[in-house]
Amino acid sequence: EHIRLCLEEQVNAEGILNGFEKYRFRHNALPELDFAEISLKTTFLGASLRTPFLISSMTGGSRLAGEINMRLAEAAERRGWAMGVGSVRAAVEREELAHTFAVRRFAPSIPIIANLGAVQLNYGYGPDDCKRAVEIAGADMLVLHLNSLQEVFQPEGDTNFGGLLRRIEEVCRELPIPVGVKEVGWGIDGVTAKRLREAGVAFVDVAG
Repeated sequence: EHIRLCLEEQVNAEGILNGFEKYRFRHNALPELDFAEISLKTTFLGASLRTPFLISSMTGGSRLAGEINMRLAEAAERRGWAMGVGSVRAAVEREELAHTFAVRRFAPSIPIIANLGAVQLNYGYGPDDCKRAVEIAGADMLVLHLNSLQEVFQPEGDTNFGGLLRRIEEVCRELPIPVGVKEVGWGIDGVTAKRLREAGVAFVDVAG
């Protein structure tokens, strides 16, 4: 349903600008450098990237979603990007869906980021489930997504957000890999980012 909505419905923000429209790069007609000598290589939490670019968590859990993940993984591997998969919750609960998140075989060298909804930590999920999500995706890191508005607006949404910071801190402490937090479209303010950092979160994806 999420894929269909993105393909067929009006999902872009209207009348909201990001501020970049106010600026223009000044063209340098005489750069005095060799383009071949420019390197974009960097490291991200100990992982090497040929390009500082991330395909943030997208999809998984259905045949079409598995195909999308495969193609994204192949592109990321070719370009040396990092890649996150969509919420692996479906595969944690239904083993037959695991292959739609198992992108490591298509991207053997890049950083892969598994993904779970942070709110699930209030619905029976714990560090062991997070480790299982990482195993399914063949991931190097885990990101917990914050989607409170999504959950509130969905009739079947999970809306108990109480005490989540403490539970996120527990996951950060228990997992032997970097754990990050991402938002799904409305951004993360500085105060919240600071609280997450103090709880042990290794990276923040503002995602909007």
